[in-house]
Formats: sequence, structure tokens, C-alpha cells
Amino acid sequence: MSFSERLQIAMKATGHTQGSLARAVGMAQSSVWRLTSGGASGTKKLFKIAKVLGVNPEWLSDGIGEMQANYNNKDYQFFSDAVSLYDNKETISSDVFAIKIYNRIEWVLSPSERGEKDPESMFWLPKNIAYKTNASVDLSVAVIAPDDSMSPNIEEGAIVILDRSLKEVRNGKTYAVSYGGVYMLRTLYQLPEGKVRLKNNKPHDYPEDIVSISDLIIIGKIYYVAGIFD
Repeated sequence: MSFSERLQIAMKATGHTQGSLARAVGMAQSSVWRLTSGGASGTKKLFKIAKVLGVNPEWLSDGIGEMQANYNNKDYQFFSDAVSLYDNKETISSDVFAIKIYNRIEWVLSPSERGEKDPESMFWLPKNIAYKTNASVDLSVAVIAPDDSMSPNIEEGAIVILDRSLKEVRNGKTYAVSYGGVYMLRTLYQLPEGKVRLKNNKPHDYPEDIVSISDLIIIGKIYYVAGIFD
């Protein structure tokens, strides 16, 4: 199913016409027509359109996940302000860095599985955040939190920024990791005999593992979750 077909389905489900959707998101009706007719395969207003139609942005953009949105209004406001599609040609503001967003943590390690294509989803990270956290921007990526195991610090569906240059375990810091083929966000603690504790905020719902450091893949340390996280 193409982007235009998914858009038409979402518009029909909510009763939106090309004109009403254009007014709701601040676009020209001709631009909406191009999207619904297949004349354009993406738009910078993707997240605003998804908000208006009440659908999952990843589903609308790439057909990933369920059609129904899981984000609340606060999440959508954050996404629409900080996220856009980027075609590698537009001018980036001097106040932000463009950080690539991966919808799944495992795609950070195996990006070819994503089926890369332009335009790409980018998170606009304020430069003052990068400077304050001393982050390596060139090795920073954004990922979507896969579940609510780290709630309330990190809600399911939140965008988190991680520094892939930071892979040494610092007690009490939170990382994106892989263990036994499972990709997750966890707070790490070093233990004797080369062991590491993988702590989450909902131990009744998610197991807390103690694993060998040699069996753990540390993808990067999280330093931003809609605010500094350190």
C-alpha cells in the first residue's frame, strides 16, 4: 500500500476532504491533492497531518505498525515542533543539529533492514543541548522508545537521543542495549565478576536481568528525552 492510499484511508475514516485537511494543517489544497493522487510521496507536515487524522505517523509514512495513533496530544505537539522529513537538500537552522530517527532500535545496528529512502525523518536537536551534555553529535541517533518499561522517565513512543560513542557502563545511566536478540532501553549497573544489571521501571511487567557484560551489546547512552536526561 502506498503513502497516498494510506492517506486516503485515514481521510475517509475521519471524514476529511482535501479542502478540510488542507485548512487543518495549513497547506494549500493543491498540495493535499498531490499527496492523495500519488504526485508526492511525503511532506514536511507529515506529523501535523497524522495528528489531525489521529493516525500513527510511522504507519502513514512507511506503513509501519498499526494505523491507530498511540501518542497523546502532548506527544504530538512535541513531535510536530521537533520532527520533520528531510530530503538532504533543505537548509538547516543554525540553532539545531539534524539527528536521524530510527523507528526501531535494531535498525541503528542494521540500517539496511529499514529499506532506506529519501526523505528521511529527522529530529532537530537544539545545539545548546548538545553542548551542555557534551554529546558527540556525529555519533548521535534518535530512536523511538519501544515500550513503557522505562515509564514515567521514558514513555512508550517517545523520541530518545543516544550517543553511540558512549558504551562504557556508568552506574545509574540509561542506555539502548541488545541482549539475547531483544532490543531495549535500560538503566545499567556494574556488578562483580563482569556482570551487569539491566534495570527497568516496571519490574512486575518486564524482567530485570543480570547478564555477562560480554553478552550485552551497548548501542549508546541516552542523553535527551524531550529534555536533558542524564
